[in-house]
Amino acid sequence: MNDPRAMDDGYASRHLSTMSAPGRRGFLAGAAGLAGAAVLPWTTATEAAAAAPATATALRVVTGGRARATVLWWGEGSARFAATELRDYVRRITGVRLPLRAANDPGTVPEGITGLVGLAPGTGRDTTIPASRLADAGRELSGSPEDSFTLLGDHTHLLLTGLGDRAPLYAVYALLERLGVRFFAPSFPAYEGHAEQIPSTPALTLPPVRSTDRPDWQLRRQYAEEGFSHTEASLPPLLDWMAKNRLNTFVHPTDYLGLGVTTYDKVRTVLTREATKRGIRIETGGHGYDSFLPKADYPQYYRSGGPLFDIYDPEALDAYIDRVVTFLRDRPEITVFDCWPPDVGAFQKAILDRYGKPANAESVVVNKLVQVLREELPGVRVERIAYASTVRPPDPEYACDPEVIVDFAPYSRNYDGNLGDPAVKANTGLADALREWRSAFRGSLVMYEYYRRYRWRSLPVRPIATIEGDVAFESRLGLNGMGMYSEPGDWITYEPVQSLVAALAWDNSLDADAYLDGYLLARFGEETFTAVRRYYDLTGLDPDTHTATRLTDNCTQARDALREATGLAKGAAARTVLDRLTRNIGIALADMRIGLAPANSAELDAARREYRALVHRNRFNGVCLPNVQAWWRWNGPAGQTPYDDATVRQEVVDNYAAPAAGFGDPGFLALVRDGDAAVLVVEAQDVDFTGHTVQWTAAAPDGVVLEPASGTLKVHGTRGAAATVTVRATAGAATGAQRITLDFRLPDGTELVPARVQVAVS
Repeated sequence: MNDPRAMDDGYASRHLSTMSAPGRRGFLAGAAGLAGAAVLPWTTATEAAAAAPATATALRVVTGGRARATVLWWGEGSARFAATELRDYVRRITGVRLPLRAANDPGTVPEGITGLVGLAPGTGRDTTIPASRLADAGRELSGSPEDSFTLLGDHTHLLLTGLGDRAPLYAVYALLERLGVRFFAPSFPAYEGHAEQIPSTPALTLPPVRSTDRPDWQLRRQYAEEGFSHTEASLPPLLDWMAKNRLNTFVHPTDYLGLGVTTYDKVRTVLTREATKRGIRIETGGHGYDSFLPKADYPQYYRSGGPLFDIYDPEALDAYIDRVVTFLRDRPEITVFDCWPPDVGAFQKAILDRYGKPANAESVVVNKLVQVLREELPGVRVERIAYASTVRPPDPEYACDPEVIVDFAPYSRNYDGNLGDPAVKANTGLADALREWRSAFRGSLVMYEYYRRYRWRSLPVRPIATIEGDVAFESRLGLNGMGMYSEPGDWITYEPVQSLVAALAWDNSLDADAYLDGYLLARFGEETFTAVRRYYDLTGLDPDTHTATRLTDNCTQARDALREATGLAKGAAARTVLDRLTRNIGIALADMRIGLAPANSAELDAARREYRALVHRNRFNGVCLPNVQAWWRWNGPAGQTPYDDATVRQEVVDNYAAPAAGFGDPGFLALVRDGDAAVLVVEAQDVDFTGHTVQWTAAAPDGVVLEPASGTLKVHGTRGAAATVTVRATAGAATGAQRITLDFRLPDGTELVPARVQVAVS
């Protein structure tokens, strides 16, 4: 990093301290983050005000309960939206709504600036942007990469601008961070209004500022990936958080695994709307050439037996390319297409015989697509994945087109140490492969990381030091981007990891340990710091490389630390997040009990039942996700569904998209004809946290009697509701596997997702 980064702290106050000297970030909310402690280390708003008295050169924004300045905007991209954000946050901080007006055309603007936001003194009709201030911005930004931004202001005018469509919005959020606004997380319902921290002050005065910030990496991404809990309702807050954390690309699969469950077109309208107003790029595609060339529809192109189409057949390759080009032409908002092969362990022999190794075969497809798009749709870039059998680069004769983006995905890595640490033997082969890519390919090489893994089943895993070490290693190699996937369903569990990854993607030299300290102080308060820091330190282990006994010991201590922190916490925000983390650690301990229980034991059955109930009970509280791996965990080997089971995936997706939901506990009942009754608990939950009355009815096979068979449950937020049902089998009940179906609906007739309970009658 060779650019000065002036960052100070505090700022939910009457005044900001004057900033002109360079500084370094500590914890920052978002990729820029919460104002880190270079000048005023973690002062409170009151302390910041005392340390930074008003001067005659300050710009008055709000005093005496009245607006004293006007928000101006000009240009394209995010400029207008950025101006409304500044106006709206100032109102939330001060209670006063500033005038907002389009600025006069500034005429000649520096190269690369497409939009700007300004604060002008007074509330009159003068909407002129000072030419001298624009020229100053041009000098500040000269030679900087896209997304760089600058804040330039004194008592006469504050200018917020930068290079490219997103820069004005980034600049506005940087100013708001200086005012004490904390962008912790997307405003998902489970946060109950505590995703952000917004200070309150009756007056706002801004001193002179000169601060320019530049990104280290140009590709800063968030993936929807399998999309179990991503919905049309969750995308607006997620895209909002992305912009506040200076991420610039959202990646959604075209059709994950070709199942028709998680598809781009289902969310296209809302995604395009929310991304466009923030200038965020849209990327799609993903695993599976077969999403565009299904084997069932084109058997003539799979004579080699699949899973890849016959790449060596020119007609098959042209058919695939034609369908991709048509898809992209009909969706002009897409800027990157992920041309990835199917997610399989091996390519078929006929293809390997022809091309030697999978990476060569992938190059054939990718390079041909790039060649065609260069003529047909030159605004779309193509990405290939370095993953599994293609983790090493192709042979020189199959080298990547230099315009390709290579996404390096170290799926099999270990997270107890960074990728470049030679002491972590499990990672050395992957590190060597990454070095090979950098040596062989000089184009865009970026990381696809798994700092929140589906196979971790929402366990609390925060490898903070590993993440910092990874970025340092990758930065030295000359990579220029990173992305990781997310799920709204367990965002709270991974909140600091998501924020840290975004922050490091912008500033590779960030001190992750100091960042975490700053996050904990801002999020939970000084009183709880020691306890919550202990909790996070205890939840840094990679669960794939440690025993259930070790993980149980750490989680038990982590639970004790959370209990201590909860007793010390002040304020609803800290208590809300601590409540969610406590729920998550309870699920983690239940998960570990499955791992510790003897095989084929009653203890194991009880552990699985407890785990299933806890996951279902908390699936909408922001801490856990009932994905396929969780299904495997509570069902055991005998009850596992295939990874590509569309029915299981669709049920999860539909529940997250519903206003309310329900389930039955346990999921399996064993009955004896004319024997003792079993107990089934019917539970209802609030998905969108607006409160609901849920009506339920239960239908059972002949000879299985339910008492009662219907009822009404009221739910709100984390407060679910339950009804107890007795279940017995009469003498006339058929033996064997049966099923009870639970139907749920709202009073207005809205049907919710039904749940099923398996019954074995003997």
